[in-house]
Amino acid sequence: MTELFYNISERCRYYRSFYNQWQERPTEELAWQSSSAERNIPGDFSTLLYLYDRDGMEYSFSHREIRCRRNVYPGQGYFHRHQYVELFYVVEGSFEQILLGEHQHFEQGEIVITDRNCEHADYLTGQRSAVLFICLSPEYLDSLLNAYETTDSLQSFLFHALSRQKQEQSFLRLRTTADSSGIERLLEQLVQEDYGHAPGWEAIVTGSLIRLFSLLCTEYTLMLHSSSQEAKEKLLVYELERYIRLHRGDVTTGKLEEVFHYHRNYFNLVLKKYRGIGFQEYVQKLRIEYACELLAATSLSVRQIAVMIGYTNNSFFHHLFQKHVGLSPGVYRRSRNRSDRS
Repeated sequence: MTELFYNISERCRYYRSFYNQWQERPTEELAWQSSSAERNIPGDFSTLLYLYDRDGMEYSFSHREIRCRRNVYPGQGYFHRHQYVELFYVVEGSFEQILLGEHQHFEQGEIVITDRNCEHADYLTGQRSAVLFICLSPEYLDSLLNAYETTDSLQSFLFHALSRQKQEQSFLRLRTTADSSGIERLLEQLVQEDYGHAPGWEAIVTGSLIRLFSLLCTEYTLMLHSSSQEAKEKLLVYELERYIRLHRGDVTTGKLEEVFHYHRNYFNLVLKKYRGIGFQEYVQKLRIEYACELLAATSLSVRQIAVMIGYTNNSFFHHLFQKHVGLSPGVYRRSRNRSDRS
């Protein structure tokens, strides 16, 4: 199965037409392929594509083999833990698992990341669906995260979440309302390299995974499901920080309630617990930091900068800036210009 495809959805459509031809063959011609399709990993990286159909047929495609079996729906698989990190993407339809003792339903376009500590079981309902599994050894994932130096707070957020997974029973669930074409092309790239193993394929896989994680940070909303309350709180803090940085000019506790579904008092509690300051102080800190960047790097007027970061009252902005920086905005800009020239 070395054909080239534009994205992972196109590959799934081709595979469906491919295995539909099998169903017209006598049963004995399929016997050599029929077996229980286990998700395992032969090295540091592997992909496995599952197609489920309404008639109970399940097909799995990897670079090593094609397997098929007939299931009786609905049915629950065995609870198990992997010796690798598993990322799956719902390409088509929906997919269900029992994770942390709860039944979880995942829709098309969702991404889920589980570490080897997280016990789970697949639950098959007989719906037509397709799921791509990407398996990464923990050591390989660690090397990716450690080698990728970044000061980007969004990427640091996701990398922190992946690292936290290793310490408790948890899984990461990612959703997006953005166009999924970029993710689907990246996933197809990973499958192609896994199947082809052409010269340099390892480097392409590494780069594609880094780009995938970057897209997850910028286009997806991350939710941690964990047996640890502390882990939930810390991931909420990172998610809050991410959202506030992206919307620092107009963020409100009311908007946070809409997005995160917690009472506004809870945001104050977790920020004070883990960052030492409440919501209002935290927003002011981020806004003044951004104002400093704009004063140093642009020729925008002080009033324009004040409005950009959410302050229409110019006097109040001057007061806040003086309080946080110890200088007025104008003096700060002149001091930065002098230091740049020297």
